[in-house]
Amino acid sequence: MHRMSHPIRSSLLAASLASLVAVPATFAHDTGHSHPDEVTTAAALPFTIEAKGPVPAPKLRAASGTKTTGQGFWTFMADRSKVPVPEGAVAKLKGAHGTLIVDAATDTAYWGLQDIGWIAFTEKLTQSAIITQDPAFPAGNLHGADILPRKGQRAAIVAADNAQGEVYLTDTSFGAPTTLKIPNLEPYADGKGYAPTDAAFGKDGTIWITDGYGKAWFMPASSEPFAFQGQAYGGKKFSGTPHGITLNPKTGRLLVSARPEGLVKDWDPKSMHTVAIDGLPTGSTVCDVDVWGDYALAPCLDGANRTPGPIYIINLKKKAVVATLKPKAELGYEDAQHIHDACWYVTGKGRNREVYVLFTNWNPGGVGALRLVGPTP
Repeated sequence: MHRMSHPIRSSLLAASLASLVAVPATFAHDTGHSHPDEVTTAAALPFTIEAKGPVPAPKLRAASGTKTTGQGFWTFMADRSKVPVPEGAVAKLKGAHGTLIVDAATDTAYWGLQDIGWIAFTEKLTQSAIITQDPAFPAGNLHGADILPRKGQRAAIVAADNAQGEVYLTDTSFGAPTTLKIPNLEPYADGKGYAPTDAAFGKDGTIWITDGYGKAWFMPASSEPFAFQGQAYGGKKFSGTPHGITLNPKTGRLLVSARPEGLVKDWDPKSMHTVAIDGLPTGSTVCDVDVWGDYALAPCLDGANRTPGPIYIINLKKKAVVATLKPKAELGYEDAQHIHDACWYVTGKGRNREVYVLFTNWNPGGVGALRLVGPTP
């Protein structure tokens, strides 16, 4: 591990990090052994169509005959003018197995592509380029990531590399990252079985990392220094593959995507309890969630009966699925058999606001953009 030379060293968050110094790892806590007041059964989310959404209905309406996907207010069309793959990355496109994040401050979306590293989409997503970056990023696979806006500084980025078994902490300069390797925790005492799939910025400077492809623990790390804090939670009893981990800013809790079980587990870092388990339609294999206000995107490798992967829109407040987006089945994205990640991209204000869902698919790989158009007349 080496320390950063750029500004992220001085302050990752406004909150003080002094209380987050890592302690020696001496134990792991398995939340598979539930507490008496912990939720252990899933509630199947109902499906509810919404006529209105969190922003005014878009000015744009799909022309007659245009293919759309979704329901009610949450109706989208394909926008193939967005997220073009740069020429230098086309040869690696089919191997895509990565993540998407958005830096709202610079109106830039970033895509992690295996063997390429970070690709930037700019000019309202119409331009793209493989960015100048540290060699660590293209060396493995940027499987899952999170971005943290910071006033007066570049946004911070944390990314999990399942191929290298490492997690990187950097900023949008994409210079030399601080690297965190296999946890110094009891479950990994044999030095094996670690393949992190996602990382998320939590509260008070904590970073959460999930070992989805390894031993299935998720664990906190301090950011300054970048080091594990000495605890691990979950394990295979929590999920066979805790693939994604995301902070819900409104609750301060973590949304952990239990992929093979098709569940989103709402886990409270304060009580170390699961407070709710939301069940997606049977057969859905959820990879991650991305939160925008009261709404979350839940991209899935597969839908019911191994149908092409959908992207569910969940109203977190109502506890309901409010739309099902089907890029392959309804919009003609032939390679989008398995949706691996999705994120919100929102630009403009008021009636000029535009809402997109960006997605990346796996096996075969690809990337795409869906634009909100609302219900057709």
